[in-house]
Amino acid sequence: MCEKYGIDDKTRFLVLFFDAQMDSSEIAKILNRSGRTVRRWITTTKKGGDIRVETRGPKRSITEDTKNKIIQMVKENPEGATLKKIAAHFGHAHSTIHKILAKKGYKYKAFDQSVIYEEDERTFRVDFCNKMLADEGKLIYRTFFSDEMGIELHRVHKNRAWQLPTEKLRKKNVADNVKLECWGAISAQGATSLDIYKKGMNGEIYRQIIARHREEMEALYPDGEFYFIHDFHPVHRMNEDWIVKEQKLRFIQLPRRSPDLNMVIEHLWIALKERVANDSPGSEKELRASLLKNWELLTKTDRLQSFFEKLHGRYLKCVMIGGHRIPG
Repeated sequence: MCEKYGIDDKTRFLVLFFDAQMDSSEIAKILNRSGRTVRRWITTTKKGGDIRVETRGPKRSITEDTKNKIIQMVKENPEGATLKKIAAHFGHAHSTIHKILAKKGYKYKAFDQSVIYEEDERTFRVDFCNKMLADEGKLIYRTFFSDEMGIELHRVHKNRAWQLPTEKLRKKNVADNVKLECWGAISAQGATSLDIYKKGMNGEIYRQIIARHREEMEALYPDGEFYFIHDFHPVHRMNEDWIVKEQKLRFIQLPRRSPDLNMVIEHLWIALKERVANDSPGSEKELRASLLKNWELLTKTDRLQSFFEKLHGRYLKCVMIGGHRIPG
């Protein structure tokens, strides 16, 4: 009936509010309007305003001079010039300021934390990659890449799970928070077993680990020609002479600050943590079992081949970009 006689919603609201004395929820249901809109109309009406009168004036245009000042403010203080501060300073809405900055290509995002290498570091990185690539990448496919990883029982569980609307699943209870350290070494021919220990890494523990797994490395390369790489951890550095002289391992120095050149095992740790999270261990015993089981699965020779093929391409990329950090 109202539509027939051209009665608009705002007039209908006034009738329902004043004459029928309905509350906001009843009016919203009848008018098929959101409760928020109806409540805003009620507030305006109680203050003596007329919701049928359009109070918005024409949008204020922003001059080119103001736009330039906004850009200059951002350039002078890229960290502190937030949308809130700029909007308050120039008297315009956040959305308006955002559009101006976006049109000029500006985004308010996190600082770049990527590694910037000095010239001598880049040279060392290029030399390392060329060495690994020589003779059709022989060293890549005959080298054990080693590393450590820490994992906490409380942190391996996921925060979400598939549930029905009527369900309220809770995380599996963890008796004690246990932190374990893991060491492993992988090569194109296979991997060592996973070494799990609790104490933080020190010289004695590291020497024990290398000595324990040396035979495993030798078994994978019966001809005795294999190499060993670790990163710049202080404990690693202090034991390099021992590795060469006492353990008789052919050692290759990984460039400093170069996890991107050791990604073959870095990616493996990520995959291992993901699989352990899927197992949702609830005790130290379950955590250890999950780590050992998934390490064995992930380090099967056929799985490792793809890792080392990608590493070959990564070293080529490093040489091509002059030793700078490899993206991704």
